[in-house]
Amino acid sequence: MKTKMKFTACQYSKKALFTLGIISLTLVACSKKDDNNSNNNNNSGGSSIQLGDGTLVAVRSETIQSTPVGDITITIGTGVAVFSAAADYSSFADGGGVTLNDQSLQKQSNNSYVFTPGVALPTGIDFSSGVNWSVAGNTTTGVPAFTHSVSGGFPVAGNISSATEISKASGFTLTISNISNADSVYFLVNDVLKALPGTATSATFTAAELSGLSNGTGLVSVAAWRFTNAQYGGKNFYFVNETVKQKSVTISN
Repeated sequence: MKTKMKFTACQYSKKALFTLGIISLTLVACSKKDDNNSNNNNNSGGSSIQLGDGTLVAVRSETIQSTPVGDITITIGTGVAVFSAAADYSSFADGGGVTLNDQSLQKQSNNSYVFTPGVALPTGIDFSSGVNWSVAGNTTTGVPAFTHSVSGGFPVAGNISSATEISKASGFTLTISNISNADSVYFLVNDVLKALPGTATSATFTAAELSGLSNGTGLVSVAAWRFTNAQYGGKNFYFVNETVKQKSVTISN
């Protein structure tokens, strides 16, 4: 039996990825039992994926920043991994050491694993040669040791083409020029999130949905997800490649 999980903005246990202080992607698990034991490598059915016994996410983030000489794009690579200690993903298991492209992820107090760029690697993990995971495993918690190379590459995401001025009272449509090779797409205005199928290139946020945002500088993000799965030690693991495009906006009443 698999556990079908949907990533939303405000449910259950939150696992944040912070990239250079400007990316805040939320991994949230809310459980739903699923007796379908299909072993499809990809799921094009929409905004939910089946996370099995663990989920490992490689993130490539591109943020557009305005400068006196024009817009520049900052590309950051990072990753996160979690192993389920309960059927509903309400707690996580210690999986031993975890590396992504030979870079160690730091285990957090809740047993999630996160890579955060620092002085030594300000642009984070290099994905130019692919995505390669290594898990040391933990016999006590039942997480097997394995290595895995992710096939299929990252989703392709164009540029965010919507306005940079957001009036909360008028609502807002977040638009990206193109999306391909994605199973799901997540549209965010600050922390307000909409999850759509992998062909979506826009999402409309109503005035009611935006009403809780603070005025001033904000951030819009479009995160395209592609996932595959594999079994190790009799357990099912999902591997997500995520491409994120972000841009600063100004939010007003």
